[in-house]
Amino acid sequence: MDPEADDDGVKRASPSVAPAIDTPHATEWLLHAIVENIPNMLFVKDAEELAFALFNRAGEQLLGLPREALIGRTDFDLFPASDAEFFQKKDRETLDGKVLVDIEEEPISTARGVRWLHTKKVPILDAEGQPRFLLGISEDITDRKLADTALREAKTQAETASAELEAFSYSVAHDLRAPLRAIDGYSAALLEDYADRLDDDGRRLLDNVRRAAQRMASLIDDLLTLSRATRVDLRREQTDIGALARACLEPLLRAAPHREVEIVIEDGLTALADPRLVVVALDNLLGNAWKFTSKQPRARIEVGAAAPRAPGEARTFFVRDDGAGFDMAYVGKLFTPFQRLHGASEYDGTGIGLATVQRIMRRHGGRAWAEGKVGAGATIYFTLEPDATT
Repeated sequence: MDPEADDDGVKRASPSVAPAIDTPHATEWLLHAIVENIPNMLFVKDAEELAFALFNRAGEQLLGLPREALIGRTDFDLFPASDAEFFQKKDRETLDGKVLVDIEEEPISTARGVRWLHTKKVPILDAEGQPRFLLGISEDITDRKLADTALREAKTQAETASAELEAFSYSVAHDLRAPLRAIDGYSAALLEDYADRLDDDGRRLLDNVRRAAQRMASLIDDLLTLSRATRVDLRREQTDIGALARACLEPLLRAAPHREVEIVIEDGLTALADPRLVVVALDNLLGNAWKFTSKQPRARIEVGAAAPRAPGEARTFFVRDDGAGFDMAYVGKLFTPFQRLHGASEYDGTGIGLATVQRIMRRHGGRAWAEGKVGAGATIYFTLEPDATT
């Protein structure tokens, strides 16, 4: 085999024309061709001195050295002492233990600078079971490691920016509540103390001011709830979903004793979750179900859990009603803040409730989704843990 020079000037042995498969050299040629064409660095060291006995083309290209400068040398001849000590420590673990040693990440100095490798080392034993050589295969993972590092840094920056934005939003929303209360209060005082001096248009305009201020206050309260759903520390404990649902429905039933609503809550609805956040989610879900069934002469609201389709599937809970429903063509808007599928004149609301539900589920590692039909009700499904089947 004659040495050839690649574009970088490094001379390498390259296999000549393949011999006939039935020649004595066929096996030797095939093994050499396999070693030379493996895309990862492959090397062999002798078991005594840990000197390099073989290097393939990928190893030359990675280190930027011809194999003539590598064969017969040890790590201490080629790399900084601290690196060499680490490499040979792993070599001895491999040879003394007669086991494969997997080094997921190790830096190595090359002509192109420091590269990161994923290396596996195995002992090559003789007929008596004694280590004679060490075989190593190293994959260059530098690009992947740099990409992972960049992704982690971007994620950290995004989380920091998100936290700062959440804090700013919380502060602004909190500070807006006082002037809104003042607007509503002064408007109410005008209506009460100066009613005899106001004509119908004046009273109507002040009523509009009050309604706008109250709606803005409601919107701010919902925004603060959405913000808290992200900011609060998650504390999981065994949570009775059914009991929390009953507690959320009690004030609704007391406020409208004239309504005929069949409440069905399945037994045994438990989950490992943060009960404080689950209450917020159920308040929104059951509040929606109560609101969108308000025009029904007789309504039904159900809280339950769907049977798992496969082992390891996250338990799926649901809140179902037979109210106004919605067009599935717009289902993608349901969990987006400020997106409403019903006009304010039909049903009140701020369009933030389901976005809060989705955020709470994602905090738990789960998700929320919906099914519905116009005039035939809606079902909101949610999970409170990751799905092991996906």
